[in-house]
Amino acid sequence: MAVCQNENALLSRNENAGSLLVRGRGRGLPVEVFDGLGGGAGAVVALAKAERPGLPVYVLGHSMGGHVSALYGTKYPGKVSGFILCAGVLRYHFMNFGWLPRPEDPEAEISPVDAAYGTLHLPGWKELSTFLAEGDDGTLKSISVSILNAFSEGIDYLKKNSKAFVDPVLVLTGNNDMCVSPQDAIDFYRETGSADRSLRIYAGVGHFLMAEEKGHMIAPEIITWIEDRLAGGEFVDAGI
Repeated sequence: MAVCQNENALLSRNENAGSLLVRGRGRGLPVEVFDGLGGGAGAVVALAKAERPGLPVYVLGHSMGGHVSALYGTKYPGKVSGFILCAGVLRYHFMNFGWLPRPEDPEAEISPVDAAYGTLHLPGWKELSTFLAEGDDGTLKSISVSILNAFSEGIDYLKKNSKAFVDPVLVLTGNNDMCVSPQDAIDFYRETGSADRSLRIYAGVGHFLMAEEKGHMIAPEIITWIEDRLAGGEFVDAGI
């Protein structure tokens, strides 16, 4: 199952995959705050297990979906076979959406591009009209202020309970990501309680990873990582 903004590169390879759209991610979708972000993933995991009984479940989350997936794994360990966290908001090194909570009405919706550019002032962001990868039809033109504010409590929970995340995890980031700092992935990898943890930092790859021109090797690597674990291999950190 994928909790992400562009899962097509992976889902097209496997008919036993499905995706979850985070509530509050687009226009007109109300969002429960902190508990809802992680709890919603649990309902979809249960559905995946019911529809494909006996099959292992791996959760892939991209960007905001990486945050949701990490929260779910931290709060509910042992429920799935593993996690792939792609450019996830796992810490808040870039101050992606400014100081939280934001000054707007929590019920309001704002442009994620404007919110991020107002904080980061990164080259090229001012010219963006939407936040999506090329070819992605899941256009994110607006986002609930509530869901942006929920990052604050969610990230605080991830940091304070980092050792509670114990499932196998593959953490992916690009060193050209101007949306989510690669340091988020590095810190999560260093602090997680998982004994089976892997970190990949791809040179010249930005936030959309496998959907980018230089990201062609990423989806096959994710699939190989999963297949290795399905084959029963042991991948334990040396603890040093």
